[in-house]
Amino acid sequence: MKYISRIFAVTTLLSLFFATASATVLSLTKGMHITKSITIKKGVYTLEASSSLSTSVIVVEGNNITVDFNGAELRGNNNKELPDEFKGVAIFIKGNHVTLKNAIIKGYKVAVMARNSDVLVLDHNDFSYNFRQHLKSTREREDYSDWQSYHHNENNEWLRFGAGIYLKNCNNATIFNNTITNGQCGLMMTSCNSATIYNNNFSFNSGIGIGFYRSSDNKVMHNKVDWNVRGMSEGFYYRGQDSAGILVFEQCNNNVFAYNSVTHSGDGFFMWPGKTTLDTGAGGCNDNLLYGNDFSYAPTNGVEVTFSRNNIINNTIKGCWHGIWGGYSYDTKIIGNNFADNLEGIAIEHGQNNSISQNRFQREGLAINLWASAKIDTNFAYNKHRDVHSMNYQITKNSFEHSKNVFSVRNTQHLNVTDNFFSENEKLMNVGVGVEKMTFTNNDASAAPTSDIAIISSFAPKPMIGGIDARLSKDFPQGRKWMMMTEWGPYNFNYPILWWTKTDNDGKMYFDVMGPKGKWKLKNTKGVKIISKNKGSIPAQIIVQKTDVGEPITDIMIDLEYTGEKFISELGEMNAEDKPVVFSYKKFELQTPWELQWYKIDSTNDPIKQPEVYRKILQQKPIKTGVFKELQPGLWRNDKAYNELPTDNLVDVATTKINLSYKGDYTIGISVAYAVKIYVDDKIVINVDDLSKLVNDADYYHEAKITLTKGIHIIRVERVQYGNYDLLQFHFAPSS
Repeated sequence: MKYISRIFAVTTLLSLFFATASATVLSLTKGMHITKSITIKKGVYTLEASSSLSTSVIVVEGNNITVDFNGAELRGNNNKELPDEFKGVAIFIKGNHVTLKNAIIKGYKVAVMARNSDVLVLDHNDFSYNFRQHLKSTREREDYSDWQSYHHNENNEWLRFGAGIYLKNCNNATIFNNTITNGQCGLMMTSCNSATIYNNNFSFNSGIGIGFYRSSDNKVMHNKVDWNVRGMSEGFYYRGQDSAGILVFEQCNNNVFAYNSVTHSGDGFFMWPGKTTLDTGAGGCNDNLLYGNDFSYAPTNGVEVTFSRNNIINNTIKGCWHGIWGGYSYDTKIIGNNFADNLEGIAIEHGQNNSISQNRFQREGLAINLWASAKIDTNFAYNKHRDVHSMNYQITKNSFEHSKNVFSVRNTQHLNVTDNFFSENEKLMNVGVGVEKMTFTNNDASAAPTSDIAIISSFAPKPMIGGIDARLSKDFPQGRKWMMMTEWGPYNFNYPILWWTKTDNDGKMYFDVMGPKGKWKLKNTKGVKIISKNKGSIPAQIIVQKTDVGEPITDIMIDLEYTGEKFISELGEMNAEDKPVVFSYKKFELQTPWELQWYKIDSTNDPIKQPEVYRKILQQKPIKTGVFKELQPGLWRNDKAYNELPTDNLVDVATTKINLSYKGDYTIGISVAYAVKIYVDDKIVINVDDLSKLVNDADYYHEAKITLTKGIHIIRVERVQYGNYDLLQFHFAPSS
């Protein structure tokens, strides 16, 4: 027995030795090429990437490799750069059966990229605080240059928006327990099939939480995908600007989206079948299952599914503009969902053979809106290949309660409205032109119909083992007013912020002081005086009085100091407990009048191609002049006195005079769709005349930083507008 015990002991020691020897522990270095399983020595590594997205700081290449970062942090930025300046790829993965786990990567354009890597595993990584655009939209005004477009990705166009994870041609991946927040895009996948994506947190990004392009047979379950949004300011505008919690574009089929929380995003779920389908009428994004998700509080659509066939079952959709937007949907089942407080619950144009059953609608502006154009547009390629009349609806066993309108129907044929329940709705039916063969029977039940649990459950996918409850906790802020956009994306409630809520006519301004538990006190003000308390605990409200009411320039700054719990800042930096930190509200706004002159142009006097002709145009008598309080096209387009102004082929010249109270560095910016020149004191500071460079929405924004003295300065904006896209947004403020 002693001999056997000694052999066992020696064998055990040898096993431990070889196990330790095989688990190589290394430090990260720039250009590192990992070809076998390793563990990274824990620490913080700052390794700058090149601007190219075809190279990376670290390469993992080979098969059957596990890279355990062991909590190590890889940083790409130097703490002086802002998120829109982050560049490069941190880790590039090549090969099959590769596992990357326990990594923290921030400060890059793309944290992890993999191509042609099957059976990839990404486990317990944090890829937060990577690239995001600097948003130009403000609390009070949208800037159209913030719009995104994800409609094409055949040539990796999505990469211009960065990503926490970017995968292409990677099949059978497992992506679980990862965190990607406070970036622009979370997980982006192209031509990736049969992945399992669960228990991740892809929230508080300014673009997309999860994006699919030509990707099918994937399972997306138990994920937190909340607050992926831009283009939203409660009380001012709610555009979304093509942000979404989940994006599904171009021929994505048979995917399962179940038990996810996808709230407070531009669209909760945004599906578009792609140019392939619109051009040919074939294919689509078909047979996807949306089951048991929460798609609430989208400024646009809780769920958008178009030109396709899908199943939308047992979801919660409340507080949206449209609960479901289903243009050209066909053979789609909408069953057992809970709709509440939407402007419209379900809106479908040119839909066919759709079933709307066992749903509950409460407090809707309009519960169901079905329609088609009176005349089919045959110039639209899709319409040439398919019958797109609105027809063949089964609307059965739904409950409609406390809504302003229940049905609006026009140019639709063959509707069966049967066995529904109506309670305390203001209006039942608005039937427009072109409604034929509509049956309305047995809809006078005294109680809401009982849901057929068996039918709803028959669609239910089996939950993942260990799948989390992704729903927001009841005490977490919920509702559209909590979609609070900063210049870098949605506020995440984790750091102190001074949030403007309203201004009275007499110049009183109201603010909420929000953030982690702690104390705040007033440090400094400019342009206002405090008329409420100047210190306290968070949360709080403060009121100030503007001292520059009626002045031609608004220049306001309020500095507060926070002490309290440790927190991570908006830009990803850790602030220690009880360390004083200043947070601010700033507003600089010109209120000087703009003098405008308009000149007509045509193909024979193109001002870009013929500069000498342009100079002669400006020497002629303008076709119209005017004075406006802002440089804002809506002001003159909505003025009856300017109805005769053409909508294209114009030059407009706008001039204003400003009187600066101090010398400093200033930023001039402009969002414009065509050619533009900006002069300050007759010196050109912005000149855009190469329209071929205006490809994406972000390309429409241009800026210059200049130093100006105290006193009077003249700003002149000359814009050439060829088409009728009347984008013109002017920015002027002290440089940060």
